[in-house]
Amino acid sequence: MVTFKDKLYTFEEIEEKVKSGNIGDDKDFIVEALRSCFFTEDGMTVVDEKGITIMANGAHRKIMGIDGKDIVGKNTKDLVTEGIFQKSASATVFESKQQETITQNLSNGKTILVTATPIFDEEGNIKRIINNLRDVPILNALFEEQLKQETLIDTYRSELSKHNNIAHKGLIAESSEMRRVLEIAERAAMNDSIVLILGESGVGKGVIARLIHDMSKRSSKHMVSINCGAIPESLLESELFGYAPGAFTGASREGKMGLFEAADDGVVFLDEIGELPLNLQPKLLSFLETGEIMRVGSTRVKKVNCRIIAATNRELKDMVDRNQFREDLYYRLSVIPIKIPPLRERREDIIPLTITFLKEINEKNGMNKTISQEVLEVLKKAEWKGNVRELRNAIERYVVLSLNQEITLADLPKEDAFGQTKGSVSTKKLPVCLPELVAEMEDEYIALAMKKGGSIRKAAKLLNVSPTTLFRKINRE
Repeated sequence: MVTFKDKLYTFEEIEEKVKSGNIGDDKDFIVEALRSCFFTEDGMTVVDEKGITIMANGAHRKIMGIDGKDIVGKNTKDLVTEGIFQKSASATVFESKQQETITQNLSNGKTILVTATPIFDEEGNIKRIINNLRDVPILNALFEEQLKQETLIDTYRSELSKHNNIAHKGLIAESSEMRRVLEIAERAAMNDSIVLILGESGVGKGVIARLIHDMSKRSSKHMVSINCGAIPESLLESELFGYAPGAFTGASREGKMGLFEAADDGVVFLDEIGELPLNLQPKLLSFLETGEIMRVGSTRVKKVNCRIIAATNRELKDMVDRNQFREDLYYRLSVIPIKIPPLRERREDIIPLTITFLKEINEKNGMNKTISQEVLEVLKKAEWKGNVRELRNAIERYVVLSLNQEITLADLPKEDAFGQTKGSVSTKKLPVCLPELVAEMEDEYIALAMKKGGSIRKAAKLLNVSPTTLFRKINRE
């Protein structure tokens, strides 16, 4: 029995409909049934209740190497006797009254997999048996391909998991430059080596430091942060290393634990390490070498197990050359240097960052502001000398001060010149006509793409045009 549109059909009814052409409203069902069974790459045969083969599709002939007319009308037992089949799956089903799967070695050297499925009438007797034949080598090839696809999917899932793990920490890495930074940070997190994070103010050095801590084996312990340029030089040593009772006037009678001790088993983030006074640098170097500290005013040495992550917006190598930073300390800190590029060198990140900040600030202020495409284009072309910090502050300013639901160009404060890029419309005298303006700006973007890509092919990819089109534009008169 076959169910279609809540109706039950016997095979006799289906056969009668097909023979008479009286398919009626059930045409789609009959056609789809025939297509699924007989227009497939699998070999298909139908055996009746007496074991006689009554149907065979074209794929059966391709797999078996024999014409359907050589088996249709014959009993499956006779086909085994004649040596066409090694054994009959249908005969096995007549005995077991359930679906059976067997392998057969054919006279043409092929090995096939046969699955025989019984269909019963209302009294529970076998009315038909549907045989599905598959070539084993093809199955093996399909299985191997499936394994490859599953391996690929697992790889994608792993990468997606990493991306999500990073994304939920508020990091955006659409640009290849920033993805490289995150890859290094992820590898650095797997060990306890000292990390030195370099980059302009506002690029996110503290965010990368937090990421390394959160992905490391020390994530359950404290990360203690200190800005080496924000604490008076006279107090910095006691803040870092602590002090003994009565070490100096005004000191606590119990003494005080320093930040390195407070971060035992955790991480110390030394921000603006370039501001560390020269007289304190030898003591920090000694700690990095030995892991031992001595509180101010004490003679007792204590072992501390903490990881060091340092960051600076200054060029430490130049400071070394000017004798403003110890060379030995510089090399001791530079075990794993991570250079974060400024936002203007990774413009692919600007719009994703903007959308992320917009969502954050909307949620914070109970708003639902949007940003027009024109504003996004302006933001993407801006210089952002203050980097990610400046971008975030700008988005918050627009959300809070704009009067409309959508932030448009009219909402941007006049003072937000963004340090517009050289060659932008507002800083140049307009050409005589629009085509000249378009051509001039096009030439500038082509020059930038050629500089970044290094070849016509790579530049064309950056500009999303064909190499032929780019070559023609470069060589136009």
